[in-house]
Amino acid sequence: MKKNIWTYTALVLIGIAGLGAINKYFISGEHAFGVSPEVPWGALIASYVFFAVAATGTGLVASLGHVFRIKRFEALSKRALVASILLLTSAFGILAIELSNPFKMIWIIFTPNFSSPIFWMGAFYGIYLVLLFGELFFSIKDKHKAAVSIAYVSLLVKIAALINLGRVFGFSSTREFWHGYYYPGYMIVTAIVSGAAVLTIMVYLISKKDASLDYTGQPLFTSLGKILAGAIIFLAGMQAFKLGIALTSGDTSLSGPAQAVISGPMAPSFWTMEVLVGMVIPLVILFTSRFLSRGKILLSAALAMTGLLFSRLGFVYSGLVFPLEIVPKGCSFFDSLNMYSPTWSEWSLIFGAIGFIYLAFTVAEDKLKLEVKH
Repeated sequence: MKKNIWTYTALVLIGIAGLGAINKYFISGEHAFGVSPEVPWGALIASYVFFAVAATGTGLVASLGHVFRIKRFEALSKRALVASILLLTSAFGILAIELSNPFKMIWIIFTPNFSSPIFWMGAFYGIYLVLLFGELFFSIKDKHKAAVSIAYVSLLVKIAALINLGRVFGFSSTREFWHGYYYPGYMIVTAIVSGAAVLTIMVYLISKKDASLDYTGQPLFTSLGKILAGAIIFLAGMQAFKLGIALTSGDTSLSGPAQAVISGPMAPSFWTMEVLVGMVIPLVILFTSRFLSRGKILLSAALAMTGLLFSRLGFVYSGLVFPLEIVPKGCSFFDSLNMYSPTWSEWSLIFGAIGFIYLAFTVAEDKLKLEVKH
């Protein structure tokens, strides 16, 4: 494993994450996180969604190679599997720490509630993780027929996992801003955004080492940039439609969260990080560079992932920001909203997961045979 500034940074982030976990389990307890009875889900639930959807999105985009046999994407197959495994492992790790008792993740297996989307969320992603390991094993062993067979099953499972993850939130009838059929589709589109961004970053990091990526040449990077741009544009349209419908609704439990997003306490993060950093700047960079500059496509991918992280935070908080109880007379609208802010412990675990993914991917790159023979 190469020792450089990024390696040491990753180790520091993992160490700080360890301190955040210690603060939760041995010092502050539940007060280590900024959640409350009014806002029971916070940054760790949002980051679970962020990493889990990125894992499935990476697999979706990479399936263009090993499922749909598009030549230029085939060089990504093994590394995309490793990246998906690490992203999904991080998602499960963060969710385990968010729970008051991480063994609840195991207990749910023995006490299944088949009518619960949360049970199916664990089931689909658990099956997906097993399939990822199986596909990676056969890919490394060059048993392509078995790997491709698993890949077809995995494609169906990852789509089901994304749709069901949207149902986890859409199933909640008391949270009108989440309720409905919008978020299952939203999960699929954001998965493509994150998948294209993750693969772009991955290709940039290892393209100098692996000659098999040079086989695909510039079109691979360009293709990933175009997929990223198209998905961002589609996502922007979906978000504008969602907020527009909510704002014009006569139901305050639907219009209230939308107002909080665009002009309330969530507005600075929404307009700055989600819209400007996550959508506008990446699109401007991609189109002005005509998808030809590797450095600019990389920058767009990094900005898109940053914006998407804040988008996940906003997505979870927006469903909980509006109070369920009747607002007392004389209380202003914004004063009645449920307040939430992530703590340092929550941020430490998020950045620690990013450090773990980078470090583990570096080790896998060094120890496993991830090159694709042409």
